[in-house]
Amino acid sequence: SVSSGNGPPYSMAVRCNGFIFVSGQVGMTNEGALVAGGIVPETHQTIGNVKSVLTAFGLGLEHVVKVMVWLADPSDYDAFNEVYREHFGEALPARACVRSELMGPYRVEIEVLAAEA
Repeated sequence: SVSSGNGPPYSMAVRCNGFIFVSGQVGMTNEGALVAGGIVPETHQTIGNVKSVLTAFGLGLEHVVKVMVWLADPSDYDAFNEVYREHFGEALPARACVRSELMGPYRVEIEVLAAEA
């Protein structure tokens, strides 16, 4: 697993039986700041953070088989989907997307399940 460091008590990702379970990622930079500018830059950063976690296991977005998305504001849905499609292309994984009050000031949180082979 990849630890979340000194933050909350969870692993950033866990490898189990050929799958990588990536914990929910948000639009925070490596310096711990929320990306400014709304749902579009925040979604790019969030998906970038997912990519970084997958890279630690030698994987990329093409290995993702399931995505869970939480949006704080349902009016962000269309803009979120445009960015999401830019990153995932046409080989779209299974996905659920729900509205939720998120912890902190975040507009989006994304968790994924990736298959190693």
